Amino acid sequence: MTTRLVSLLLALALTGPVWARPPAPGEWPPTPVGRGGTLPTPYTLFFLPNTLADPSDLGTHAWRDHSQETLGIVYSCRMGFLDLVHIRNAADWTLHLYVLFLRALQDGTPTLDFDGGERGVHFQVRFPAPLSAEERATLAPTLALQLARRHADWVLAWHEVLTWYGYSTLWGVSEHASAFSVDDLPSHRVGLTLAERALADPDHELLPALTAQLAPLLAELQVQPRAVTTEAMERVKGLWWNPRSGWPANGFISRRYLGMEDAGQLSLAPWRVPGLPACEGGPAAQLPVDRLDQWADGRFAHWATTVLTPGMDSVLRDSFGPEAPQTRAGTLQLPDDLPAVVAELRRRMRDELGPRADQPD
Repeated sequence: MTTRLVSLLLALALTGPVWARPPAPGEWPPTPVGRGGTLPTPYTLFFLPNTLADPSDLGTHAWRDHSQETLGIVYSCRMGFLDLVHIRNAADWTLHLYVLFLRALQDGTPTLDFDGGERGVHFQVRFPAPLSAEERATLAPTLALQLARRHADWVLAWHEVLTWYGYSTLWGVSEHASAFSVDDLPSHRVGLTLAERALADPDHELLPALTAQLAPLLAELQVQPRAVTTEAMERVKGLWWNPRSGWPANGFISRRYLGMEDAGQLSLAPWRVPGLPACEGGPAAQLPVDRLDQWADGRFAHWATTVLTPGMDSVLRDSFGPEAPQTRAGTLQLPDDLPAVVAELRRRMRDELGPRADQPD
């Protein structure tokens, strides 16, 4: 069997089913409550050991009380460093938005409005026309899921944008040093897929399905034991993170994975640590944001339009000029305006962290 065919089969296995069952009302996930993430480094503060997760004991997923969940960093051969917090947050956002989109599509409403997790961040999704009665019964669940995946990815990526610009979840606690850490966006993609697997699980209700589906998904990504995670961190010491620094210094994480320009693409091109004996020769995973361009003959690829109120006018000013907050009515059009935002982020990262701050080598 050729390497190309093996890669294709693995990609198909990971993208999983498109169909999703609508959850019963009692299963509807609430607005997600964030969890505190972890940096892909052996410590955060000087000599304070970081949390490396044990892939054999992942705990129990929950909407609100996260005390029974295993959190922390793992290393996977096919997706690089992954943060279980970001995976779980992405799954929760996908499922929460799935219910919102499904209700909007089935009710035939022209718009869907929702807040994006941080104060002042707001999304408005505009639908060009209501679905027909037949489409509501046959297409709405799948369309809702794919729209939910796309918008959950934007919600989570926008959190990284705002933290680079100085937003803090906790007052006085800077998150600038963790914005676009190399594990963030790949973890989001895994979380989107976890949510879809949970919706398609025939044996569990929605919340238990998240627990049941996480370990098999990580196994497909070839997640490694703690010793390999530690070895991977040591191999990028002085390259992806600075051993002479520590959080909250921004230079502690010296390389940042923007990756937002890959939105909608099949392959996120995750950063994988070279030379790990446990991972030699395997292909990278291919996890899409959504499959709207591949489903229903691409009819829905550009069907809905999204307006983002970004929460910080400074993002608009830096990306589009000093008059942008007024001329743009304080909003961005997604995905059309993302390239300008990413270009400005890249310029700032290179100015602050060096000319290869957005590259793995």
